[in-house]
Amino acid sequence: MFSMLHPSNFIFRPAEERDRTAFFNLSRLAFIPMTSLAEMEQEWGEQPLNPVGRQGWVVEDKVGNLVARYRHFEFSLYFAGAQFPMAGVNSVAVAVERRAQGVAQWMLTQALQDWRSREIPLSMLYPFRHSFYRKLGWAVAGVSHQYRVSSRCLPLYAERSHITAYHPHRELQLKVLYNNLAKQQNGWLQRESWAWEQFFQPKAGREIYLYQAGENLLGYVVLEFAKLEPEKNQLAVLVREWVAQTPAAYRGIVGFLGTLRDQITTIIWNAHPDDPFPYLLKEQRRDPALTLPHFKFNFMELFGLISGGFMWRLVDPKQAIVQRPIQAAPPFKLGFHITDPVFGTEQFTVEFAAGTAQLTAAPPPTTLKTSVDHLTEMFSGLRRSQQLHWTGELEVDGDPTVLAQLDTAWATSPPFCWDAF
Repeated sequence: MFSMLHPSNFIFRPAEERDRTAFFNLSRLAFIPMTSLAEMEQEWGEQPLNPVGRQGWVVEDKVGNLVARYRHFEFSLYFAGAQFPMAGVNSVAVAVERRAQGVAQWMLTQALQDWRSREIPLSMLYPFRHSFYRKLGWAVAGVSHQYRVSSRCLPLYAERSHITAYHPHRELQLKVLYNNLAKQQNGWLQRESWAWEQFFQPKAGREIYLYQAGENLLGYVVLEFAKLEPEKNQLAVLVREWVAQTPAAYRGIVGFLGTLRDQITTIIWNAHPDDPFPYLLKEQRRDPALTLPHFKFNFMELFGLISGGFMWRLVDPKQAIVQRPIQAAPPFKLGFHITDPVFGTEQFTVEFAAGTAQLTAAPPPTTLKTSVDHLTEMFSGLRRSQQLHWTGELEVDGDPTVLAQLDTAWATSPPFCWDAF
């Protein structure tokens, strides 16, 4: 477990209105130090300190100074056919004069203990540095592929004729489409009303297009336009989000992007690793118009980037494992010996049977030993227990063949998420 600062010197509490200036100033110094305090107050002065669904938390020292902050997001996410309450973490910032003293670790430890007491089994964040959060138990849970290609490489599918510009009267249909598909995905968030307000908020250079078959909305795509090289007037479009209920809707979206070739030089497409997008291209190479360093992978030009993206953490492994549906497999019992930098060592036994996992007091014939971050990787489907055993990141006390049963029970595609926070 971590050796933290003396708890008596600090208070961990929800942010209050009296903290407004200090709360935002911590963020300014951490993320945009070239901005003055006056500019920050002008930009953020009207923003609520604790918007709906988002609660600020602070660390206050014994003389009343705020020395750290973060914002907590209340979400649920869909995964493996279940819905999990999730604690989102955003804007972790520590006062410059308090950095490298364990303040952030202490703050996040307090947060984890609070979440467990409220029976929140899972946490998610987008890290500024993976290694920092890894030592606190978070782990990369999924990957995102980003393809940067010439717009002229996209096929012009005939289904593009069903694309129309977004109109506000389609708002409810769009929400229903997303919500219905989100329940079938791994990692998509259940968007609350405030998240939808942000989604539909007008933004310069951002447009939404719909795929319709008659009156039925079957897909949509969110685009953000930007200049690659202003002096050459080269434009790129970032596909911020796309949702397709049918193969025709998917082809319609791809074909529509191809029609932008006369105005748009580059298409930047974000996708799950299983997305067939790269196989549809006429040329599978990076757009030569991009002013990026020239990389080589074997003998082909790199045209895509793989990002570790978001991290998950099992806040309460027992609760998360019991809540997670499993794939059909012969019944088996497995012991877990989990080391956690915040909660210490936890040992429990799980019986996997009939599509569910249940805690049992029966002694396990086999026990796996690993850390909570590696357990999170297995839980998410990103890595298999047999792989972790092979690399020495997991030990087995008993019959190692049971790992194959666990991998079958937890078999799923790694999560992917459109929402950044």
